[in-house]
Amino acid sequence: MRYRGTTIADVVCECTDVHIARMLVTAVSESVALAEASYLCGWSIITAAPIQGCVEGTVPPDRTPDGRPGVWIQMNAPTPLGLDAFLDALLDRLYLFPHLPTCSLFDATPTGKSIRSVDIAARVARWGDGHETAEKLGRRDIVRLPIMTGDQLIEREIGVCVGTDGVLEIFGENSTCCVAAAQEATRRVLSDAAGTAVFNYPIGGISGAKVGGIVYKEEGVTINEPFCPSLRDHPDVETHIPEAAAAVIEFPLVAISDEAIRNGLRVAINAFCSTPGIVGITAPSFGGQWGNRHLLLKDLIIT
Repeated sequence: MRYRGTTIADVVCECTDVHIARMLVTAVSESVALAEASYLCGWSIITAAPIQGCVEGTVPPDRTPDGRPGVWIQMNAPTPLGLDAFLDALLDRLYLFPHLPTCSLFDATPTGKSIRSVDIAARVARWGDGHETAEKLGRRDIVRLPIMTGDQLIEREIGVCVGTDGVLEIFGENSTCCVAAAQEATRRVLSDAAGTAVFNYPIGGISGAKVGGIVYKEEGVTINEPFCPSLRDHPDVETHIPEAAAAVIEFPLVAISDEAIRNGLRVAINAFCSTPGIVGITAPSFGGQWGNRHLLLKDLIIT
């Protein structure tokens, strides 16, 4: 179908369940909170790491426990990898948190969604080497940790919930418009899609992959040949790239609920369709190897 001049493929988006630890990072300013939240998410995508990190959006000071600007983040991993493995990776990642100047960390699990709590202070607070103190901040149990920029507050327990993911493939006239469109989609998702987080902030988009390998069968992921422009005329590749496109960018999202992922994908599609140079949108299909729950793209369009 055509929507605002962009072709939307009649395909399903494969979604899978993910374990999510949703947290709030606060800091001395919004720019510092965003920078340090991005650093904490850092090099973490399930391709080559045991945990993924995504930025969900900014939070004003009047909505944070310590009255400072904040950023919601989601640490996550597909549920088939196992909850224990996810928790181990979460504790390893959060152990670097005391390196982040002026930052504090709080639980942001949606009410009633937690399936498990993890005592992160039992590990992270050991940074204090005996100088850490247990306190209350309202109803929250926290640990006060002295670091070089002042005291850091870390909520003792972080909840884990089950959410879902979703991915779009975006066709553009060139790579410049693909990146610009992904940045615009990121801005709108963070602003208008509560509970939905983007990878690779501030770009949002990534270069995608397929599940497994054809030649290198032992690899977990390899290039997704039908979406690589330089392979569109290769005799062994059935390209999925339309004639008007010369570049593709993948736009993955993670959300705390089915409703949130639907809204996030809808907001992203609207953003891409209103950005010059975007000629088509589809979703990758792996025959159920990635996700066994399906969302039809055309059902996400508001006409």
